[in-house]
Amino acid sequence: MKKIKTFEDLNSEIIEKDMCNNCGACVAVCHAMDINALIIENSRPQYVSVTEEHKECLECGICYLICGQAPDLNHDIETLYAATYPIGTYKYLSIAKTTSPEIQEKAQDGGIVTSILKYLFDKHLIDGAVVNKDLGNCESIPYLISSTDDLLDTAGTRFSNVPSVQELGKYRPILNKKNPRLAFVGTPCQVKTIRKMQLLSAKPGIYVKYLIGLFCMENYDYTKLYKQKLENDMQIDLSTIKKVTIKGKFIIILKDGQKIEIPLHDLDDYVRNNCHYCTYYTNRYADISVGGAGVPEGYSVVLVRTKVGADLFTKLLFEKQIGELSGKEVHMAKKVALEKLIKLKEFKFHKGSEKIKELLNL
Repeated sequence: MKKIKTFEDLNSEIIEKDMCNNCGACVAVCHAMDINALIIENSRPQYVSVTEEHKECLECGICYLICGQAPDLNHDIETLYAATYPIGTYKYLSIAKTTSPEIQEKAQDGGIVTSILKYLFDKHLIDGAVVNKDLGNCESIPYLISSTDDLLDTAGTRFSNVPSVQELGKYRPILNKKNPRLAFVGTPCQVKTIRKMQLLSAKPGIYVKYLIGLFCMENYDYTKLYKQKLENDMQIDLSTIKKVTIKGKFIIILKDGQKIEIPLHDLDDYVRNNCHYCTYYTNRYADISVGGAGVPEGYSVVLVRTKVGADLFTKLLFEKQIGELSGKEVHMAKKVALEKLIKLKEFKFHKGSEKIKELLNL
């Protein structure tokens, strides 16, 4: 009989090797099952108590199975979601933006994600959504909102890693509902682990009805990048930053309109170690994937991947919550966006593959 791998294996194979995505999935599953054996401290999952006598772990092995860095179930979700190379299967590619001036003002690019969440709340299709909330100075925390009240505070991207999946297992007022319905916004590694939960019918992943994926080249250590590099070395006042984005370069846009561009290779030392080994980019396991690469200013490129995503996106268009790029330039714009996505995906795939080979001494 094959030995069940447990958190001990997760710790030795992934966490201690600094390969952990810090998504919080292992903690979320443990809390949702009322085992509560795990916590995250200093961006690392660990036992609530490190002593053998007080270890609450049931050694069920679910935390290992659903880990985005563990090999188990990878083939299953690849097959289930037809995640074909290079950017994953999709039903429709759109270049679109929100029709809400208020959302557009706060948005990273086209405000698509915020518009989706607003629609889901307005139509009472979800009880909550896990998002990334701005704390100021480009710092953020994972946050579960239960209405549109805090929605605008979650618009935009901060490019610092937070354990968003962990948030799914913490919010009891929603989880204690008979059939809670959640939306989740996250990076490829975060979405991947939720799909693994769903494959196993494991809580809290089964409560996620809408998976909105963000394109992701890499993520950064907040202290190293923002506090050390930008604030200390470059003397940038973090409170003056309006937004940051990655479009071939790391681009900082200040509130006064000034733009500062940093080549991505100059930031390699500030990237989280696990990101160096990642070959994903376009979030191919999501229902809808969204990013800003290769499209006109103020728009987002949207890959509608699943039936759930297609039904939702169609309603947003029909009810004019979002609008698509129109006119004779649309065909060429989509061609340019697709070529850009493939180029960025290829870059990330080869970069990550080389690092994996180094790790395995191949």
